[in-house]
Amino acid sequence: MSGKKLCISSLVLGIVGLAFSFFLPVISYACAIPGLIIGVKKRRKNYSSSAGISLSIVALSIAMINSVLGIVMTVKMFFSGKSDEN
Repeated sequence: MSGKKLCISSLVLGIVGLAFSFFLPVISYACAIPGLIIGVKKRRKNYSSSAGISLSIVALSIAMINSVLGIVMTVKMFFSGKSDEN
């Protein structure tokens, strides 16, 4: 593929990753990580590569926060259920 097409694909993967980062972090990881890698490899002075990198970083950050909060809430619910039985 040409460099411009790869920059656009990085942008699209960043957008899709950002769209799914609030609801399904697994899909966000699957889109944002390759988008970030492609964007960094084809870094140029055009805006689509920079925007793809930025969107991928934001999507990964939100997905990580969402995942950590989900784990914390699950552990909290698990341990609060155990203490209520006693």
